Amino acid sequence: MTAFFSNVLKLVSGSIIAQILGILLIPVITRIYSPDDFGVYQLFLSISGILIAFSCLSYQLAIMLPREDEDSANLVALCFILVTIISIVSGSIFIIFSDWIAQILNTPEISQYLIFLPLIVFLNGIFLAMTYWITRRKRFGINATAQIVNSFSSKVVQIAVGLYSASSTGLIAGSVVSGIASLAVLFKQIKDDLPIFRKVTPKNIRSLAIRYKKFPLFTSWSTGANTISTQIAPLLLAYYFSPEVVGYYAIASMVVFLPMGIIGSATSQVFFQKASDEKNRTGSVTNIVREIQPRLISIGMFPMFILMIMGADLFSFVLGSQWSVSGQYAAILAPWLLFVFIASPLTTIFAVLEKQVLDLTFNILILVSRIVSLVIGGIYGNPYVALLLYSVTGVLFWGWMNLYIVKISGISYRTGLFDYLRFFALAFVVAIPLLAVKLLSMPIYTLFITAGVVSILYYTIVIWNDSLLKNELLGIVRGSKLWK
Repeated sequence: MTAFFSNVLKLVSGSIIAQILGILLIPVITRIYSPDDFGVYQLFLSISGILIAFSCLSYQLAIMLPREDEDSANLVALCFILVTIISIVSGSIFIIFSDWIAQILNTPEISQYLIFLPLIVFLNGIFLAMTYWITRRKRFGINATAQIVNSFSSKVVQIAVGLYSASSTGLIAGSVVSGIASLAVLFKQIKDDLPIFRKVTPKNIRSLAIRYKKFPLFTSWSTGANTISTQIAPLLLAYYFSPEVVGYYAIASMVVFLPMGIIGSATSQVFFQKASDEKNRTGSVTNIVREIQPRLISIGMFPMFILMIMGADLFSFVLGSQWSVSGQYAAILAPWLLFVFIASPLTTIFAVLEKQVLDLTFNILILVSRIVSLVIGGIYGNPYVALLLYSVTGVLFWGWMNLYIVKISGISYRTGLFDYLRFFALAFVVAIPLLAVKLLSMPIYTLFITAGVVSILYYTIVIWNDSLLKNELLGIVRGSKLWK
C-alpha cells in the first residue's frame, strides 16, 4: 500500500505544481476576460467534453486489464482508430449545424468556434488513451509532467492572446495549444514501448474489441451519461438565462473543481491500476478500497466548509469584484463537488469487477435528476434555485453511489457512513472560529488569516492520525526519491 500512495503522490505533486501555476495565473485571466467570454468558452468545452467522453467508446479503461502488454498495445491502437473516426464525424456534424446549435444555446458567438471541435476531440481522445497506457506502465511522473505542461501552456496562451484582443478566441486557443503540448510530452516518453506496438495487428485489435465489448456497450454510455450530467448545467443555463450566467458558473466550477478534480484523477489512475492487479492476484478489492476511501473524505471535507462559509469573499478578493457571483455559485455547489471528489475515483471499480450495467444505471438516473433540477430552476427563472437543486441531487446520488461501491467491495454501509461522519464532525469543530469571524463581519484580512490557520490545524490533525500518510509525507520532507 505504501507504493500506492507513493504513486498517487507522484501524480498529485505534478498536479499541485500544475495547479499552483494555473491558480497564480487565473486572477490575471479573470481580469482580462469577461463573464460572457467565459460563458462562450464553457459552452465550447461542454460540447467538446461530451464528444471526448465517447471518443474511445471507453476502451481506454480496458487498457489496464490484460495480463500482457501486447494486448494492451492493441487496445491503444483501437482507441486511436476510434478517436480519429469519431472526432471527424461528430465534429463535421456540429460544424454543419453550427448556426442552429448557436440559436438553441442563445449564444450566437459559439457558431464560429465549432470548427475547432474535431481538433479538440482528437487531441483529448488520444491523450486519454495515452494516459492509461502510461499508467499501466507505472510511469506516473510522465503523466504529472504532462499535467504541468497542459496547465501552464493553456494559461500563458490565454493571457498572451487576451492582452492582444480579449475574446473567447484566446480561451479556446489556449485549450488547443495545451492539448498539443501535453500530448507531445507523452509521445516523447514512450520510445521504449515501440517494440510492443510493433506487434499490433488488425486481427488482435478485432479480437480484443470483442473480448472487451462490455465497455462500448455499457461503460461508454455510462461515461457519456456521467459527462452529459456534468456538462448539462452550462448548456441549460445558457438556454434559460444567458452566457453571462454560464460564465459565472464556469469560473466557479473551474476554480473549485480543477484542484480537487486533478487530485481525484491522479488517485483514480493509480487506484484503477492497483485494483486491477489486486483483482487478478487475489480476487478481492476490499483492502485497497478500505485504504483509499476515508483518505479521500479527509482531504475533501474541509475545502467544502471553506467554500460554504466564505466563497463570495474568496472569489471577490482573488479574482476581482465582478466574480462575487461565482463565489456564491461555488458555495452552493461545494457539497456536490465533495461527493464527486470522493466517489469519482472509486467508480473504476465497476470496470474492475465488470459491473458496467450498475454504473450505467446510476449515471442515467443522475442525468435525469439533473435535467429535471435545472429545468425547474429555469422555469422558475432563478439560476440560484437551479444550481441549488442541481447540487442537492448530486449529493444524494453521488453519496449513495459511494456507499454502494463500498458495499460491493466487501465493506459495510455502516463503516462507509462512519468515515463521512467522523471527518464531518472534525471539519465542523475546526471551522467554528472561521464561521464566527464571518458572522461577526470582521475585516477581510482577519477572515483570510483565520481560514489559513484553521486549514493548517485541520490537515495537521488528519495527517497526524494517519500513520501511512504521515510516513509518506515525512519521507518526502526527508528527501525520499519519490520521482524515481
